Amino acid sequence: MEMTRATHSPSRSAERLQIKAARREDMPTIAQLVRSSADWYRPFVDEKDMSEHEVDEAWESKNYKRRSFYLGTLGTKAIGTISTQRLGSYAYLGYIYLDVEHVGNGHGASLMRFAEEQLRETDAQGMALIAHPEAAWAKKAYLKYGFKIAATEKEDVLAWQNGALKGYYEEGFQLYLFDFARRERN
Repeated sequence: MEMTRATHSPSRSAERLQIKAARREDMPTIAQLVRSSADWYRPFVDEKDMSEHEVDEAWESKNYKRRSFYLGTLGTKAIGTISTQRLGSYAYLGYIYLDVEHVGNGHGASLMRFAEEQLRETDAQGMALIAHPEAAWAKKAYLKYGFKIAATEKEDVLAWQNGALKGYYEEGFQLYLFDFARRERN
């Protein structure tokens, strides 16, 4: 699905985040954004899962083929990324990352709002993501946006949508869901 360029105004920042579909040549920049917070995850992420945070060229190639990536910029500086991928009746949001210097300015919410707007035009029931409960910055952002914790136990996370998350699960991560219908009722 081709998603168009969008502009969102972060809630606590005067600068406007420009969001566009990423091209293959953007993947090294996206990988750097993912790596920028790897040290934040190191204290609680299982060592075998750190390769999802300390990403390399092989990660770039593999993931560009299976996800739709978007790049958020302020002026000419790339400061954030988000990816979407259909898993069953939900769209999976992966790799919602900001350059560490830009965390807390509303840009993560802008990326999620962009994804939501695009995905509402499809037949997706909602959005899903996984996060570690000790990633307090991420958990706070997801809950504030309106995601609900749907599963905390590994077997429940892995059973969701007939095992759709088996290739994405990291030890200790929890499942968060954002239901489009529930948001419309509120």
